[in-house]
Amino acid sequence: MLFAWIGYLKDKARPIPQEVNRQTSAFLEQPYIKIRSVGPLFDGDGSRAAMLLIFEADNREAAQAFVANSPYQNAGLYERYALHEYRNEIG
Repeated sequence: MLFAWIGYLKDKARPIPQEVNRQTSAFLEQPYIKIRSVGPLFDGDGSRAAMLLIFEADNREAAQAFVANSPYQNAGLYERYALHEYRNEIG
């Protein structure tokens, strides 16, 4: 199954601390969950507003367990976040 996870950054979460970026690289390179796409989302001013992660997991519980270990989330950088099942229709 595909899942999309969006984490909306707190205003004071920018810039992202270098240590969190290093932890995030290791988090995304893990071999168990296939990452389809990951990257920042920007607001109308061109500022980083959120992060989007699209990945494969066997079920919702596995997806929730994976994102629970996000370095951004563990560092308290998100104002709010959401996990959704994602169904790619084109591409």
